[in-house]
Amino acid sequence: MRTLRLISILLLALLLTACGWQAATSVEEAGRAPAPAGGPAGAPMPELMATAAPASIDETYGDVASSAAAPPAQPGAQRLVIKTASLTVEVEDVAVAEARISARAAELGGYVVSAQSSGSDTASRVALITFRVPAQRFDEALAGVEGLARKVFSRTISGDDVTEEFVDLESRLRNLEATRDRLLDLMARATRVEDALQVNQALSDVQGQIEQIQGRMKYLQQSAAFSAISVELRPVPPPPAIIEEDAWQPLRVARTALRDLVSFGQELVNLGIVILIWSPVWLPILLLARWGWLRLSGRHRRATT
Repeated sequence: MRTLRLISILLLALLLTACGWQAATSVEEAGRAPAPAGGPAGAPMPELMATAAPASIDETYGDVASSAAAPPAQPGAQRLVIKTASLTVEVEDVAVAEARISARAAELGGYVVSAQSSGSDTASRVALITFRVPAQRFDEALAGVEGLARKVFSRTISGDDVTEEFVDLESRLRNLEATRDRLLDLMARATRVEDALQVNQALSDVQGQIEQIQGRMKYLQQSAAFSAISVELRPVPPPPAIIEEDAWQPLRVARTALRDLVSFGQELVNLGIVILIWSPVWLPILLLARWGWLRLSGRHRRATT
């Protein structure tokens, strides 16, 4: 019975801590990943949560709730700022500039995250390269990229301060680790199989939350330690072509005139062939018209005489 009461106190403290964590993180930016709630730790054992806490607890475990719900005061933490930059530049040779940027990132202690390119020849090749460098060498990396450019079309620098989120995660982690240690102690002292199973379930939930928070903290630390820079490389457009007027070339004119004359003769021959083929149609009409005209002319002459 004493073990069940202690488990209830632990789970109640864990639930209160999780509720406080959710309230604190609800005002953070939408892009931040919220910390997991502590509710699942108490969900597998509803009968234990329903058990009323005793009015007095042994001094050995009397500080379980207070140690899990109230973390120690936080000292002044170093600011964690995730810096990113985006540039669009014009370079003489896209392939050469891309290779130099990759080499420069390695020299500064960074690495290339991704690189994409399109276009087969130098005049049409376009590349997009993203790399990370240590945050303290961020400005040096930007200056190196701009030094390769003939023209800078756009330059955007942004920073995301994640210090508050990181401090909240640290506090949450300490609370969960304290709860885990208490659960381990209770498991070591459990004398019944039912108690051991219940404590083990709660311990698994707490451990899962600890690992999730540790992963998020590691991501924030790495993102703040290495700044990301994305560069779009565009080639210098070729100069406009100069159109020169053609000089007088009499031979070309003669060839053109002869070609036109031959074409005209061909058209005349084609016309004669068409007229000949259609003669059964137009010849009777022409003869009939001629006969009619001659008859009318004869009548007119007889009438005048």
